[in-house]
Amino acid sequence: MKNRIVSLLLACLMILALLPAAVAEEAPLQPELVARVKDIIEVDGLQFKDLNDNGELDPYEDWRLSPQERAEDLLSRMDATQKAAQMVHLTLVSKKDGWFADSNVGFALVYEYIFDTAEEAARRTNEIQELSESSELGIPVIFSMDTEAGAAFVKDATFLPDEINMGAANDVELATRLYRVLKDELMAVGVRMALSPDADLITDPRWGRNQECYSEDTEVVKTLIAAAVQTLQGGSALTADSVMACVKHFPGAGAQTEGLDGTPLTIQADSIELHLAGFRAAIDAGVAAVMPYGYSSVPYLGGDAVENSADQSAAVMTDLLRGQMGYDGIIQTDWGLNFVGAANAGADILGGAGVRSTRQLVDGVDEERLTDSCRRILIAKFELGIFENPYVDESAAAAIVGSEENRAVAKEAAQRSFTLVKYENAQPIEGSVIVAGELAENVRALNSGWTAKTPTEIKGTSIVDAFRAKLGDENVTYYKEAAEVPADLSGKTVVAVIGERDGTHEPAWGTATLEFPEEQMALLRALRAAGANVVEVVLMNRPYVMTEAAELADSVLLAYKPGVTCGASALADTLCGEAAITGKTPFQIPATMEQVTAQREDLPKDIENPLYDYGFGIDTDAFGK
Repeated sequence: MKNRIVSLLLACLMILALLPAAVAEEAPLQPELVARVKDIIEVDGLQFKDLNDNGELDPYEDWRLSPQERAEDLLSRMDATQKAAQMVHLTLVSKKDGWFADSNVGFALVYEYIFDTAEEAARRTNEIQELSESSELGIPVIFSMDTEAGAAFVKDATFLPDEINMGAANDVELATRLYRVLKDELMAVGVRMALSPDADLITDPRWGRNQECYSEDTEVVKTLIAAAVQTLQGGSALTADSVMACVKHFPGAGAQTEGLDGTPLTIQADSIELHLAGFRAAIDAGVAAVMPYGYSSVPYLGGDAVENSADQSAAVMTDLLRGQMGYDGIIQTDWGLNFVGAANAGADILGGAGVRSTRQLVDGVDEERLTDSCRRILIAKFELGIFENPYVDESAAAAIVGSEENRAVAKEAAQRSFTLVKYENAQPIEGSVIVAGELAENVRALNSGWTAKTPTEIKGTSIVDAFRAKLGDENVTYYKEAAEVPADLSGKTVVAVIGERDGTHEPAWGTATLEFPEEQMALLRALRAAGANVVEVVLMNRPYVMTEAAELADSVLLAYKPGVTCGASALADTLCGEAAITGKTPFQIPATMEQVTAQREDLPKDIENPLYDYGFGIDTDAFGK
């Protein structure tokens, strides 16, 4: 028996010796190469892009090597100006060919330049990649986008509910599907960097950017941040199927002084770890980039953080983020002006920089520092596979962006976030309804302001039009303001829409008050005086003082910022009893402004006796039924 086993082993060895070497050693898998300017050359029966146009295969062009090996070779071929250019993250409102073909800048925030159909947006990013390919070294550019509301700088995109809605839904599986929509739509138009998610902890009701945050509960933030990073990037490492996630705004921008954006952060010893929790979760999840806040200093950290904004501070970026937290990925600044200061403090990618900034960087930053940042950038680009193929299928983009499948996910996410905080005398909305309030016909108010600015038109459905589409124009009556309300509405159901318009850094009402404006309160009082059954819908970008508003309503539904694309139809379906309501408040809702001013800007859940506490919500299977 023993001799038989030995004979079999010898036979197997002889067979293996006769097999081609390629069987014993796995052959490299040829990636898809797309070149519009440079040649494709063949070496060892494989194809490679001749990015520097010298007719030879150089190590940085050899996709068989590791991203680190390729980056080191490419760095050896670059001068200081070329390295600095890779750190430039310009804002793409218009286009100059030389930015890409001659200067070969590293990053471009697409902004309104691609606000068109998906096919046209893809064509424009391809056009710029072609210019980058034509540069001396052929380094591709990475396009980025502010993605708080989805891929909302493309006209056809599915505008998603803001993060505040995801916090109210608090469902990891749903958030994963939502971020998959975002990833697919970004990749379809060639955008490979999402300037999101926001890991900021909600701690002060007045801050206008609460709408971009998940929650004032650290566990919710940690869980949803990890899901966002892992979904966008397809895991903890970048691949050809990744969109880089850029988590912001380090070390936590929720603690603004008196809620006013751009003021010093009030973080203290007993709150710093709360604000860092989401960023630690993102780092553990493998996040590709971290953005320190560009508008607020962090006095608690001392050193240059006392006077400098976080993205200009070595205490923030080098000491805390890299030193204490061990982060070795890319640091992407917020949009600023002092690019030399940011680079010397430890930043890698410089938001808002331009071609002219490269000379400032070469003159003001040691080349070793430029090389260190450029290395991180190049490795990420090699990992993303864009040296081999930076282009996208323009015709396919139209089928992906704004698809019915994506819209269905956005609608479900909006519905799952809706939160009932008062539910009395509810009547089913059947046959006809009255809709009231100026915001009911304001499409933009359904999201934060991170899209093309007015007067550019965006595609969406207003709340009043959603009810018209559902019930018929003849069955929907609309009152814009109190003066239009008739004296008697007994037995009538009125959906009254109140809250703030869209905004970004500065909320519509400012930060001095969280109380509803008089014209909205006058409308509610007129509806109550007329005897209507009032269903109050609140478009909410932050906690409001809503004590009187709640008293004047029979039911109060918080819709937050449910999305321009499907938010209104989700609301109409829900109030017509076609979807369960299960959302929970992602923050405390104060009863008075005195409670707001008494709480600490940097601590969560510290309002005493709020009108509605964190995590409150009334569940119902079907509104009014």
